[in-house]
Order: sequence, then structure tokens, then C-alpha cells
Amino acid sequence: MLKECFTKAQILAAEQLLTLISPSAAMASQHVQALREVELDEDDVEEFEDDPQQLMYIVKDVADWESVFFVDWKDTESFVQSVQQLAEARDAEVTFGVEDAEDEDFLDDTTVPELMVTAHDELHKQGLVLWNWSTDSDCYSGFITTRDVAAQLVALGEVLEVEIREGSEPF
Repeated sequence: MLKECFTKAQILAAEQLLTLISPSAAMASQHVQALREVELDEDDVEEFEDDPQQLMYIVKDVADWESVFFVDWKDTESFVQSVQQLAEARDAEVTFGVEDAEDEDFLDDTTVPELMVTAHDELHKQGLVLWNWSTDSDCYSGFITTRDVAAQLVALGEVLEVEIREGSEPF
């Protein structure tokens, strides 16, 4: 159970985060329920104890490719695909400024941070915000929300001890 490793406030913050980042109430409900059903084994408990950031990885796991992107630092193709899928779930479109964002030459000539800035700009014009959080690793992770939840996300990040910022400033 999560409460073996995380405080009630942290678990509540993770649930609220899932509600904010999910493109629909039904999906938010599914993700929150999945979070509540997470079972940790003894190794997890030992590893996660006193590390609230691990809760963000659990959030990522329950919502991956539905409300969250998580890609390797050099995996431009997965970044494009996951962000386009997340945008589509919010009735938005991200083209990355090209006709075919999955073109091999295009993907080879760009980086995930460059793509993130472009996607952030495109989504901002559609009333949405692309966010990313500090994974403290060589991966990028984030989500899309409406513009009006910025202050809430920052506050939730503080509870979860994770820095969350707009995709215009990739980590």
C-alpha cells in the first residue's frame, strides 16, 4: 500500500494531480482508482521510503500514454507519438511545425527538448499547456493541462517534492 511509503498529503496530491492531468473525468477516475490499487512489495517499500519523488513515477506508471508522457532523452519518435496522442485526447493537434513529424530525417535532426518547446507553443495557442517534471534521470516526462491549473500544479509539485514547470523550459 502506498501509505507505507508516502504521507496522506502526498497520496492526496498524487490523486489531485491525476485529476488535473487526465483529459476526462472518466479517465481521471480510472487513474485515481489504479493509483489506490497499487501494491508495493517489500523491496519497493525499502526503496521508496523517504523519497516522495517515487510517487511521481507511480503516477507515471498508472497514466502512461493516456495522461503522461515518459521518454528517453534521445527518443524523439516516442516523444512525438505520445504528445500527439495526449493532445488528441484533449481535442488538440500538435504538428511540431512540419508536415510529417514522424519523418526519420526530421526526428534525427531534433532533440526532445526542442520538440517540447515547439509542442508547448502549439498547445498554448490552443488554450493548453505542456508541462514537464524533473525526473532526475536522463528521461523526460510530463503532461498536458488547461491553462487555469498552473498554481495548483506548482503546489502539488511542492507536496510531492518534484519540480514541475512548463514545457517551454525543459529540464
